[in-house]
Amino acid sequence: MNLSQLQESLQKIYHTEGHRIVFWHDPNAEFAEEIQSLALDDVTVIQLQQESALALKVRLETVDLNDKYLLYAPTPEPEPEVDWLLDIRLYSRTFHADRASIVMNELGLTRQAMRQHVALRSKFFNSQDRVSRLKKLIDVNDQEKDLDLKMLAVISRADQPSVFDILMKLFAGMCAEGETEYQPASPALEEIEKYDLAPFFWETMGLTFGYTASNPTLLDLLIRLLVSDFANTLKAAPPTSLEHFLLPNKSVATNASVFVSQWRSHMGHYQQYGQLSGIIAAQLGLDKLLSATSSFALTRSMTFEVVERQIIRSLRDMIVSEGAGNAEELKSLILKRKDGHWANIKLPGFEENVYAIAYLAIEAALDLLVLRTKYDEGLSYPSIQRLHRAYTTELFRFDQLYRQFHEFADKVELAGWDVLKEIQSVVEACYSGWYLTRLAMCWDSFMPGADGLLANWTVENVSKQQHFHSNFVKPILRGSPKSRVFVIISDALRYEVAEELTRSINATTRFKAKLDSQLGVLPSYTALGMAALLPHDHYGYKDGSDQLVVDGMPCGSFEQRNAVLANHEGMALRAGEIMAMSKDQGRESIRQSRLVYIYHDQIDSCGDHAASEGKTFHAARTAIEELTALVKFIVNSLNGSHIFVTADHGFLFQDQPPTVLEKSELDVKPKGALKSKKRYIVGQDMGQTDKAWVGSTANTAETNPALEFWIPKGINRFHFSGGARFVHGGAMPQEVIVPVVQVRELEGKAAIKDAVKRVDVSILGSNRKIVNTLQKFEFIQVEKVTERALPRVLVFSLRDGDMLISNEVLVTFNSTSDSMEERKRPVKLMVKKGAYDKAREYALVLRDPETQIEYDRIPVTIDLAFINDF
Repeated sequence: MNLSQLQESLQKIYHTEGHRIVFWHDPNAEFAEEIQSLALDDVTVIQLQQESALALKVRLETVDLNDKYLLYAPTPEPEPEVDWLLDIRLYSRTFHADRASIVMNELGLTRQAMRQHVALRSKFFNSQDRVSRLKKLIDVNDQEKDLDLKMLAVISRADQPSVFDILMKLFAGMCAEGETEYQPASPALEEIEKYDLAPFFWETMGLTFGYTASNPTLLDLLIRLLVSDFANTLKAAPPTSLEHFLLPNKSVATNASVFVSQWRSHMGHYQQYGQLSGIIAAQLGLDKLLSATSSFALTRSMTFEVVERQIIRSLRDMIVSEGAGNAEELKSLILKRKDGHWANIKLPGFEENVYAIAYLAIEAALDLLVLRTKYDEGLSYPSIQRLHRAYTTELFRFDQLYRQFHEFADKVELAGWDVLKEIQSVVEACYSGWYLTRLAMCWDSFMPGADGLLANWTVENVSKQQHFHSNFVKPILRGSPKSRVFVIISDALRYEVAEELTRSINATTRFKAKLDSQLGVLPSYTALGMAALLPHDHYGYKDGSDQLVVDGMPCGSFEQRNAVLANHEGMALRAGEIMAMSKDQGRESIRQSRLVYIYHDQIDSCGDHAASEGKTFHAARTAIEELTALVKFIVNSLNGSHIFVTADHGFLFQDQPPTVLEKSELDVKPKGALKSKKRYIVGQDMGQTDKAWVGSTANTAETNPALEFWIPKGINRFHFSGGARFVHGGAMPQEVIVPVVQVRELEGKAAIKDAVKRVDVSILGSNRKIVNTLQKFEFIQVEKVTERALPRVLVFSLRDGDMLISNEVLVTFNSTSDSMEERKRPVKLMVKKGAYDKAREYALVLRDPETQIEYDRIPVTIDLAFINDF
């Protein structure tokens, strides 16, 4: 220690710590010469061996009570019983100039009993960088073990000086660049051994996890922690070949699960966890070991990613073999896994989480099969009115679930997984093989005859598409000269897609959407449907052609429709154009118009081409997103208060291409045909056939002049060229039950009354004492999920202040049931082994996983004394 360091250390004692009298015993007289050269401001240096103890005592305690003194002696510190200056020494400061004392002084440690411990760690303190980083962590009351733990944190560069944070960093050091490789040891562990901290580290692993080994290694510890966590969460005995890896001390066994849970949920370390746990799972051969394990036994297990794959395979097999026979248990399992770790992280190599998507696909398939069981006796209705009501209230769900299954299953397949292939066959058999066939037979039964749909295209209490403007729009425009109406026409937006759109809009604050329906024109094709939706006194086909005119004006193109609307204080816009406008540009563009038709084309533009028809269901998802955004733009930027979303027609889609059995046999194209498509032929004087439904647009669309049409019966096609999976033009409900979504902005009291919120959650029971390391709580979703009461996702944990003392559990409360019993959800938390004060208050914390905002903090006490004694 040089002179400047001496002076700096002593100046700190006097001027920073505020001491007046400092004793310095130098038993080897190492600094006897330097003492004469010290330049200490306002400090008197006294050589104790040259002064009378009594005279010095009088001087310091009676004569001079203000000046600063350095009392130096080149001798050891005297024993208390012969120390004449003991009383002064007790309220003064003792200075040491050896390396350990200098380090303690720099760290601010005042307990001199620590000097020997610090001296034993001399290798660590040879680096000023390590000392500086350690200094930031030191507390003046630290004990020897506290100091060692913080030195481990410095070496490992852990975020916090805690056992868990240090261990996460050490395991991270094992990760190699290749996803299938690891380093058997961590570079930081080598430093721990180098600085003589390895005995303390392994002792700490023993105390924390019960880990002991004659030759401990980081790899062995990793395997035992993962296997023990797996066993702790398994609802069955672990495989025999893994039992020797279990940590033996059951009193701290839950610490393994608490640590592993915190590790895999740590934003900075979850990727390393995924890499290492995957490698260990492969080495243990878990794929084979779990092949015979029930998926229900694995419900709570999140340790290994391979478990997720096993559960998905198991769910697939049960659905294929049992259908909806075990639906409630399967739905519960799916819900828990959707809330689990592997379905909620960013998986390397994937844009979206494929596990989450696979569960959505399986859930849609299961819901489809459950819905099918409600109609075991088939589809039979006494009237077209009852059938129409059945479709708009529930039967549309067959189409919706089928679409959702294929939307998600396609994403899973694109990710390179073919795990859902067998479910696709079950879904296809249910939808195409049963539902479409039965629905077609039922609907077609109302088509023929003098009172049938072909002669009288009417459903009681259901508006007709050609009356859209007069029934929906005109009353608003008449109501006030300042009213403006926006009509969004989305090509091929069928009813079930609009139903999901309605829910999407209703999940948005300040908006309320209502879904209605109208009976679309027949044939259900774009030109006729678009013409029917325009304001008109009369419309029909021009001069014996298939060209449509509205009040004598052509309307086949966007520009022609804009011209028609101009006669009604209106205009036409394309959805893409308006969404590209700024608020000011948008307002200026519509300033002169009271009626704004916005044309949106996402579904039809994709499905109506052979090369892209396979992406129809993905186009439907995009349409929902775009239309939701468009509605928000109209309300927020254009001050729109009256908005309708409707369509020209719907569509039929089957994932499997139709077979020859679904082709209507027409020997020759009928004479007089003007337009021939897969699901319709229009023309004049085409005659009659028993191989198709024959009608007139005068009856089914109220056109004047009219054309004759032929449409295939049921779901058949006239031909398959140019793609045949996506079709429209016929009379099936999916094609002609056209949605009308009316959207309004909520204001004032209505906005408060109908405000969108998330369901509330409350704890059940009054006992708030935790007496087990595995503690079960029960929560209830206060109200059911509705369009205005959305699901709530919460992360549950136990905390000491903000410090995590348990694992974290994510739970989604999304029940739509009226039964309170069905809205209950259990939450199991594992408490980290530790010294808990049963008189103190801890907290059960509920947080939003995205914002980290606390939803609730419930006081609890922890009394683990009984179980910790054994």
